[in-house]
Amino acid sequence: MGLYESDHPDVPNLKGLHPYHFTVSNCSQRVRLALEEKGLEWTSHHLNLPGNEHVTSDYQRINPNGVVPTLVHDGQVVLESNDILVYLDEQFPEPPLRPAEAAARQRMRELIALSSAFQPTIKTLSHELLFRPFRKVGEAEVALYEAQHNDPALAAFLRDYAENGAAWQDRVAKAKVELEATLDRLEAALGEGPWLSGAQYGLADISWAVNLNRLNQAQLDLSRWPRFAAWGERATARPAFERAVVSYTPS
Repeated sequence: MGLYESDHPDVPNLKGLHPYHFTVSNCSQRVRLALEEKGLEWTSHHLNLPGNEHVTSDYQRINPNGVVPTLVHDGQVVLESNDILVYLDEQFPEPPLRPAEAAARQRMRELIALSSAFQPTIKTLSHELLFRPFRKVGEAEVALYEAQHNDPALAAFLRDYAENGAAWQDRVAKAKVELEATLDRLEAALGEGPWLSGAQYGLADISWAVNLNRLNQAQLDLSRWPRFAAWGERATARPAFERAVVSYTPS
């Protein structure tokens, strides 16, 4: 579980659920979707990622990784979106979003772990296929990351993206290979039941639905994976998905 002891002075005073998030961040969408499926009340802390609000030293005192989302619940900081999903289901067990059976719960955990491992792939493909027409990164922004961001890997990613040379194209090529292998696994998993979480919709479906939405936005052909495509239609048709992802606007 991604619990973190923050020394930020505001954190102990945050009572209730306080997600720090960004509108189109797929990891942020994942957490908002879980909150909506649970019917929980929450206080929004929307960060302007294009404005690099997540790179500030102030925010990195709350989340040392300098990314979104972060959840603060009654002063407890939880990092990493998939850990936040499990945390929410543990703290607010109704309605349950994890199967009761041990084998089904283990299968769900494996698919959630696969979603976490897939994040570099979906991030790379999102930048290449969706963001490049409007996400322009110059040397000044790269230098800001290299000087102020706690994670040098994120700065290296941004430099590769900005330069759009051999290093970036290698990232894209590897991401495309990983995409196909991962969708093959999900297609096989859906042969065992209607939902990635088992017989009922649950946390694995929440974790993957936002990735499926991103692939649809990129207009990728999913005909090779018909079960995955059909599952995606069901998962994204849920009212909570409409509220948390499709029609969500920051308050």
